[in-house]
Amino acid sequence: MADLRNILGPLRVLETIHRCGGMGRAAAQLHITPGAVSHQIRRLETELGARVLTKAGRNVEFTDVGLELAAGATEAFSRLETLVDRAMGAGEHQPIRFKVIPSLAIQWLMPRLASFYAEHQDIDVEIATVARADDTQLVNADFVVRRGRGEWRDLHAELLFPDELVLACAPAMAARIREPADLLGEKLLHSMIAPTSWETWLRMVGLELGEHARVVPMANAALCLQAAAQGLGVVVTQRAYVATEFASGRLVQPLPQIARSGDGYYLVCELAKARRRPYAQFSRWLLGTVDRS
Repeated sequence: MADLRNILGPLRVLETIHRCGGMGRAAAQLHITPGAVSHQIRRLETELGARVLTKAGRNVEFTDVGLELAAGATEAFSRLETLVDRAMGAGEHQPIRFKVIPSLAIQWLMPRLASFYAEHQDIDVEIATVARADDTQLVNADFVVRRGRGEWRDLHAELLFPDELVLACAPAMAARIREPADLLGEKLLHSMIAPTSWETWLRMVGLELGEHARVVPMANAALCLQAAAQGLGVVVTQRAYVATEFASGRLVQPLPQIARSGDGYYLVCELAKARRRPYAQFSRWLLGTVDRS
């Protein structure tokens, strides 16, 4: 008798071939190679001691055993998914735990959150901030925002906004900044959570932070932006953080250069949660608020 533990994976492959109408389509559906599909079918046939598929030219056909098994597997997996969804639903009233850096929470997330509660009054969101930009592990969190290229194994990642550093300052200060070299005579407001931002932007325009640069460190970009609005200096920050301030005229971009790294900021969660309510609803809502222009 075949050990069920050894054939559950291959059975899912067989069921997908039957449902999708071919081995190539099954491979795409399961995000594995056609070779891996063939390997799973051979493994299933070895465990069963019977053929489930036969070659018909370039195509495959189900044997009587394979067809009966695939149809039964579809019914069984559908029933199992229903039971799992019901079990997961028991935890739907737990709050969504979201972990981000303070600047992103204040400048980007909070202005959007009211619309989420307006649409989903039955879902609560707990927002925790971290002291370091690289503290992006899914520990005690359902979602984090992570910088990178979106290629994290076994995690679901959706782009929120690209990594684009711009300058911002009060309109009166912008009038005396006509070229990048003029910055070196101003106070440079510096977020300690993003310690290399000024070096990155200045390097793009061929400048360096010299020993006489007037750098003013602050805890995060949100504080830097508040100080900039008061005319205390110039800040370099994510373009996504200052859209509202630029639109209102409270802050302006004194120089047009944008430092782009090719990275992005991604909404990240575990694969198992990506399709579950309420996590899927939260993800869909947040991505729907993003300006892709």
